[in-house]
Order: sequence, then C-alpha cells, then structure tokens
Amino acid sequence: MISDRVNFSDKSLDLGLLIVAIAGIVLGTSTNIMLSNNINNNEVYAQQQITSTSVQHNAKGHQTHQVINLQNTTEGIIYGGTVTFNSSKPLDIIAYDDITGQTNTNATVQVWEVDGKKYAPKALMKNATEGTVNFEGAGILTHSTTSEPYQVTFSINAAPITKSQ
Repeated sequence: MISDRVNFSDKSLDLGLLIVAIAGIVLGTSTNIMLSNNINNNEVYAQQQITSTSVQHNAKGHQTHQVINLQNTTEGIIYGGTVTFNSSKPLDIIAYDDITGQTNTNATVQVWEVDGKKYAPKALMKNATEGTVNFEGAGILTHSTTSEPYQVTFSINAAPITKSQ
C-alpha cells in the first residue's frame, strides 16, 4: 500500500513537471512572436526570404536589362545588411546610392536615372549564380544585361544605418 502511494506521487510529480515544461514552451514561443511583431511594426526593417522572377530594368538606357529589387529604397534611408542568393543564371549583385541633387564627382560611375531620380550603382558581385554578400546603400538588386528573365531565391537581413557626417 505504501509503495502504491509513493509510485502514485512520483507519477503525479512527473505529470506536473511535464505540464510546467509545456506551459513554459508555449509562453516562450508566444513572447518571441510578440517581440518579433513589435519590431516589424515599429521599425523600418527588412527581413525576407522569397523566390522572385526578374523584370525589365526601369533605368534610362537599361530597358533591355533584367533586375530583381532585393531591398527597395525608402526616402532618406541607407540600409546595411547581408543578402544570400541562388540564381537560375549568372547575374551581378548591385547596391546603389540615391545621389539625386548631388554632383557626380566619380567619372567612372555610370549614374542610373529612374523616374527623375539619380542612383550611383556599386557592383558587389559579378557573374555569380549564388553567394552571400554584405551591402550598404539605398537599395540592392540583382542585374543582368540580357533581356531573358531569370529567377532568384534570396534571403535578406537589412536594417537602417546611421551615417556619420
């Protein structure tokens, strides 16, 4: 009889510990989800993983080229981050800066004009089909000089950065 009580107490204790562990996991998971949503709602922050098909480049003189915007521009914001990608064909990875209203002092940079704005491209990788690259700029994109569409699967982790003046 005493051994039955001890055995029953041990089983009750095990069951109680299991319930506490499950409750802790549920609470921890819901807290992480709430924190994650709070970050996304209150900060300009980009983190995504998607597969995308290229479109016609909209820069003047580049209409026969194909691009995929990995991080679009937001007025006045410079992003810093990392992109990991895998492409169906070789392409260039290009970060760019918004230089609208500035004088281009670098004669080697071919300025892109898009909808009245001017951008200075910076090639980070050339003729690549996969890789990881760090970047800093108003935006980042994949670029091909051919008119043939391609697909890219990528993940990006980027956040606004503060530049010292």
